Amino acid sequence: MKVIDLDVSELEPPEPYALAVQHLVSLPDESILNMIHRQEPFPLYQTADEMGFFHQTTFASEGVVHIYFWHKDDRAAADYLSKQELLG
Repeated sequence: MKVIDLDVSELEPPEPYALAVQHLVSLPDESILNMIHRQEPFPLYQTADEMGFFHQTTFASEGVVHIYFWHKDDRAAADYLSKQELLG
């Protein structure tokens, strides 16, 4: 499983949203996008859903949020995240 890190934690809006959408459009099958942010990107959740992605958000520490995105039909990605204890 390929995990692609996208650190947008120091970018100002709307750059994190735009970069995430660009990465999602080209995200290969059997890959996970790990977006590292300082807050939850609420508008991105609906966009990702409409684009055919699931997401899971975890809070690593104060001001560090990891949002994992994967294709809705990618069972291997969901299994991988589950084994990493990133999915509830």
